[in-house]
Amino acid sequence: MLKRISPIMLLTVALTVSQLFLSTPANARPRHHHRYYRGQGRSRVVTPRRSRIASPSKKGGGGRIVRLSNGDVRLPNGQVVSSNRLIRLRNQGYWRLPNGDFILPNQQIVPVRNTVRLQNGHFRLPNGIIVII
Repeated sequence: MLKRISPIMLLTVALTVSQLFLSTPANARPRHHHRYYRGQGRSRVVTPRRSRIASPSKKGGGGRIVRLSNGDVRLPNGQVVSSNRLIRLRNQGYWRLPNGDFILPNQQIVPVRNTVRLQNGHFRLPNGIIVII
């Protein structure tokens, strides 16, 4: 009877010991710790490129934005717009937000209500620059 049980016991002990050595604890960190991983979405750790305080402009219309290290944009109201939702325009340095507002090269926001849409589909900004979409 003991000889029949010994191979089963040996197999059971081997499986138990192998699971003990091969499993990693739940609190184990990877060998190379990164700041964030791709699948984390908005909970990623980001740092601003510039230490600029967002303040509204004196004209009352727009404000300055802050570009984050991952390409996202923080608006003056604190809302973060993902970089894949920004639209790069043909004019160098000009961007368009999902709500239609424009970002100028000096990081100033121009609301879409302050622009004029031309017949050919371009927009004229309050400073006279024509933006090609």
